[in-house]
Amino acid sequence: MWKKLYSAVEGLIKLAWRVSRHDDQIRELRQEVRELAGKVNLVVIELNRLSDRQDSDREYAQLWVENQLLKFERRLLPVSPEEGNPPKTED
Repeated sequence: MWKKLYSAVEGLIKLAWRVSRHDDQIRELRQEVRELAGKVNLVVIELNRLSDRQDSDREYAQLWVENQLLKFERRLLPVSPEEGNPPKTED
């Protein structure tokens, strides 16, 4: 009978120790999850920032190309009205 009682008490002590150890592990895992969530938020912020910058760079490039085209068009010689129309033939 004492053996059974000793075995039961020993089992309870081991169980209490394991539960305590698991509680510590759960606390550590929760802390890791909080840290990872913070890092994920930083990555999301950085991705949004990069997306905004790409949009801005794309718009800048488009405006630059339009500006260069306008400069090029200004350098072309203007077409005079006589040159633009075919010569008239009198019948």
